[in-house]
Amino acid sequence: MGKYIFSKQTDNDEFNRFSEENGGSVYQTSYWAEVKSAWKPSFYMGYDGEKPVLSALCLERDVKVGKLWYCPDGFVCDLGNEELVLAFSAFMLSEMRKNKICALVCDPLIETAVNGKPRDFSAVSSMLKSGFVLNSDKSFYIVQPNVTIQTILKEMTPESLLSKCEKGVRHGLRSASDGALFSEKYDNVSLPLHPEKLDDFFEVMTETSDRVSFIQRDKNYYRKIITALNGKAVMNLIYCDNIKRENIYKISLEKKKELEDRLLSLSSADKKDGKTISAINAIKKEIDSLNTTISRNEKVSSELKEKFGENIPDKICLAVGITSRFGKTAVCLYGGTRNLLRNTLRPTHFLNWTRILESFEAGIETHDLGRVTGDPYDEKNPLYGLCKYKRSYNGEVTEFVGDMYLVADRFRFMLFRKLLPKFKKIKNSVLKKTIKSRTVKNSTR
Repeated sequence: MGKYIFSKQTDNDEFNRFSEENGGSVYQTSYWAEVKSAWKPSFYMGYDGEKPVLSALCLERDVKVGKLWYCPDGFVCDLGNEELVLAFSAFMLSEMRKNKICALVCDPLIETAVNGKPRDFSAVSSMLKSGFVLNSDKSFYIVQPNVTIQTILKEMTPESLLSKCEKGVRHGLRSASDGALFSEKYDNVSLPLHPEKLDDFFEVMTETSDRVSFIQRDKNYYRKIITALNGKAVMNLIYCDNIKRENIYKISLEKKKELEDRLLSLSSADKKDGKTISAINAIKKEIDSLNTTISRNEKVSSELKEKFGENIPDKICLAVGITSRFGKTAVCLYGGTRNLLRNTLRPTHFLNWTRILESFEAGIETHDLGRVTGDPYDEKNPLYGLCKYKRSYNGEVTEFVGDMYLVADRFRFMLFRKLLPKFKKIKNSVLKKTIKSRTVKNSTR
């Protein structure tokens, strides 16, 4: 009998606890299995005696040419423990043959490079020795691309991080302040009490989808994430308080008038000492700042009037996001902005800075801004602008090893790989039609 014992786990609390305490991601939990209800989940754990040493969420899907297993983010264990990885891989291969699975796909959290600088990823060798095959074509992936952008919060403060962010972030936050933006946050307990917030969220995501042509999810999918992650995820909604914004505008005009009067008085003096000159310069600087606030608010008023006429709402939802926080890592799962005031008040900056502040409060060490496709350094990449934006938060471009395959039926798996692009195209087409149909129905109610 080998040193390690592997079995299916029925105690989800133990499974999730092990994952959280050993560097696992939210994708490696029973919570995520509830989100992915179209997949059949199995929860495996490994023990050295009575001590748990490994966990793996295994999601099963019928892919027409056979059945496929997917382990999101790979196994939670010491991947450098070659004996453990070899033993578990052999166990899983026997389970696959028993259940007529053509292949197991995983995308382990093994870093290969950060900001273009190679990292030691020798941990992958134990998986290769176990029979896993590494996908060499990074443009092809089963579930998720291998590149993400992460902001490291460990040993940082909000103030020190903001100083390292690009000036566009700081400018965006000043714009948000001028526009009286504020955040509302909902979790699995509070969202059911305010179902109208899901309507606001979905409306913004739909507008974002129409603008950038990503595949929009069904409204209930977003609800399911908040519910299934059971306190491990929150929904943020960024609003413009139009009454407060108009008050800011009014106060700014009054303050500017006071400063201009004072400036006129100081400038009229026959003799100006150093103190007077400094005061004059300070007033001019403050007037310039007020002019920016006034000009921005006048532009906001113009945009709102063009959109709503005389019936401008007191509160307008401009940006939304869903963020998971599990262990020491936060992941920005979804995010979107309305076209309205997107460039004038920069609600995206306010949304993402709010997420980061909440991650600081939760003791998070790594704030993942989300996966990106294509070469993040190539300006010809259609998503280069998005990559650049995420990096503006002092984000690091983190490359993982990508897809790895443990194959039990080579013919069926190669057929699946060949047909996958077609499957994805059909799925996306169906999703677009379904969401469009449901959106039209909701808008006519």
